[in-house]
Amino acid sequence: MPFIRGNVTYARFRIGGDAPARIDQSLLDALTSGRLVPTVGVPTDVETGWTAGEHILDHEFAWDRCVFDGRVHAAMRMDAVRVPSEIRAAYVAQEQAALRKATADRAGDAVDGLPAKPLGRNARREAKEAAERRWLEEVSDGRYRSSKLVPMLWDPATATILAPATSEKVFDALRDLFQATFGARLQGQSAGALALDLLVAKGIASAFDEAMPDAFTAAPTPRTLDQSAEVGERPDVPWAMAGPEPKDFLGNVFLLWLWWHAEANEGLFDLSDGRSVSMMVDRTIDMECAWGVTGRQSLRGDGPGRSAEASKALQQGKWPRKIGFTMADGEAEWTFELQGDRFRVGGLKLPRPEERPGSEHEAISQRIESTFDVDAILLELYGRFLDERFSGTWNTRRGELREWIASKNTARVMATV
Repeated sequence: MPFIRGNVTYARFRIGGDAPARIDQSLLDALTSGRLVPTVGVPTDVETGWTAGEHILDHEFAWDRCVFDGRVHAAMRMDAVRVPSEIRAAYVAQEQAALRKATADRAGDAVDGLPAKPLGRNARREAKEAAERRWLEEVSDGRYRSSKLVPMLWDPATATILAPATSEKVFDALRDLFQATFGARLQGQSAGALALDLLVAKGIASAFDEAMPDAFTAAPTPRTLDQSAEVGERPDVPWAMAGPEPKDFLGNVFLLWLWWHAEANEGLFDLSDGRSVSMMVDRTIDMECAWGVTGRQSLRGDGPGRSAEASKALQQGKWPRKIGFTMADGEAEWTFELQGDRFRVGGLKLPRPEERPGSEHEAISQRIESTFDVDAILLELYGRFLDERFSGTWNTRRGELREWIASKNTARVMATV
């Protein structure tokens, strides 16, 4: 399961309102009170409640099981009743067949067991209602219930939650459950929302509203006449414009910035805590045309960032949507994928500790600390990118990015398009 074992996937969420700012027994009691007691006999769309994180029936909200160095690990259980469409169709067909046979037997005009006339509207409605009664009886016995576990890491000190709530439905469920339990709001932090928070902290939020996508290449040649009217000198970044936050394109430029650093500056960054980290593009690059003209492209293989395919894609106006990275600080190494516009981390492989942990609690604590370490590094690098993007030096950096894209023509590596 993410966070306590295996690879980690998460999106970032900010807590607003009167959420607890520290961990005490009342917080664990609130989680306990919010555990899911499944409704029996009523087909519900979605039911949610808290678990202690180990599995869907884990209700032991103990301090030593849920609290790790000032952070909370718990999980949301999502239950839904889903009668398979094949079952619904089969039951309706059986009820219709039974009605046809009964009608034919009464009329005495069955031929080879089939009625002479099709069922009328009322008979079809009767068959549908009978079929529905059958599957509702099975639902009341507990059948057709599916459960999903959505773990979360909660850092009250920074009012941040990390959770693999990457679909709208899962996020809505987590948001509603959190608000019902703690009376606080949960807001997704895509690249645009995160940028606004960071710029507000720097006192330059007004620059956020004025941010527009940069043209790092000339506009691509339209493929159709319909596209001709839509292509301008500046890309419109259709995936960001279609989403809830139009400024999410900043996350894609951040990926481009990291990619450039990886090739032009060996991906080396000095962090505020005194460490140095290296970022290397590795295994995966997903790209899409920022003008909505040249389509999408996925590259897989060793060193995809230096491939001829990647160079051509950039020169055709494609921007990175997701990039795989290897990040190292000299002591630990992490591999993961970062989706720029949504600022989501996927497939994060955490380093194994040099020494075997003394307990399961210690092992989980080390994993949680390592996960937040990656998040803090990415947050610092994103903040550094924003410092450049919203400063007077950006024109120079943008020119360097343009020159880098124009000059890219590296040897081809194994890649799948």
